[in-house]
Amino acid sequence: MSIQILIGTADQELAGRLRTQIAELADVEVVGVETGSGDVLGIASSHQELDVVLIDEDITPQSGQELIREIAMRRPHVAAVLISERVDEDVLTRALEAGARGVLGRTPTLEELNSRLTSVAEWSRGMRRWLGANPGIDEIGGRRGRVVALAGAKGGTGATTLAVQLALTAAAAGRTVCLVDMDLQTGDIPTYLDMVHRRSIADLVGVADELSGTMLADALFVHDAGPHVLLAPSEGERAEDVTSLAARQILGVLRSRYEVVIVDCGAFMTEGSVSSVEMADQAVITVTPDLPCLRAAKRLAHLWERLRVRKPDQVSVVLTRQSRKNEIQPDFAARILGMPLLRTTVPPAFRALERAINNGALARVDDDGFRRAIAQLGEELGVLPIPTGPEGRGGLLRAKAGGT
Repeated sequence: MSIQILIGTADQELAGRLRTQIAELADVEVVGVETGSGDVLGIASSHQELDVVLIDEDITPQSGQELIREIAMRRPHVAAVLISERVDEDVLTRALEAGARGVLGRTPTLEELNSRLTSVAEWSRGMRRWLGANPGIDEIGGRRGRVVALAGAKGGTGATTLAVQLALTAAAAGRTVCLVDMDLQTGDIPTYLDMVHRRSIADLVGVADELSGTMLADALFVHDAGPHVLLAPSEGERAEDVTSLAARQILGVLRSRYEVVIVDCGAFMTEGSVSSVEMADQAVITVTPDLPCLRAAKRLAHLWERLRVRKPDQVSVVLTRQSRKNEIQPDFAARILGMPLLRTTVPPAFRALERAINNGALARVDDDGFRRAIAQLGEELGVLPIPTGPEGRGGLLRAKAGGT
């Protein structure tokens, strides 16, 4: 079968030149030329046999790199190549960080074009064969498992506890689940789950662009309660090894193999955790009902916005340690935050959690209110099936803009 190429550019001269050159190549076919980023994304998401997308860096309304990042998240097996006026180390680095498989100049030679298309198409088809054997992939919509990233507004707000609990609850409901510890410097999921494993996400960085099932299986820990766990490195200094590109590639593969991927991002931002927030279907900040924490959540959301990772209205907040005795209640917290506040709140359950964590048995928290809250939170975040009936449907308290 011929290599299937999609061209994304509004530059008709560039499009014509590429089509003329590709017509001279054997077993290569242009399936279309799209002038807008939205049209390119639509074809890339629906064309089942597409191998390569050539994307002009000047395409609009999304830039070429933003479009490549979106394709990498939705269709990780489609090879995207950036067409750029300059081909230097800076352009190549930014393209690779976005998820591109390479960069071409605007006037490549026929030999350069043939070599690039052949190599990236071979990679694309290899990825499609591997991913296509996985029943978790939704080939029609280009979507696979649901990724939920949890980050703490500051330390001690319960991000790790909720991540572990959600993973355990989803696994108990029969879903295939991977729990990822992206708190790369201080991650401590082994303590919560009473587990020992010598491999971590850092061991996958060097092979992130060609992950096989064997490589992944060797790095994952299979917990008795069901979830598969990918740990943070035990040496905090190795956090720097997990680059944005590697994190994006690893999460893309996990998303294709699991129905649910829960990512614990911790309270400190690294390249890996920021990429997780960017890729996630749902990004959640955990907060406690006190003003310093609520203000920290606003700062974190605005940091993500400045980094162009996520806008504040695309971030949800969950209130932990919530009690009717607290001075700050959900409605007031929502006004302070100016962001969507999840309807579900999580009660304190200090003693029950203390016993469970100290005994490495977080799957057995002896507090009915806490367990109900986790189940409701799982429904609201889409990691658990929502029961029929009005009481089984989650929602958001839409916060009014404002603050203190």
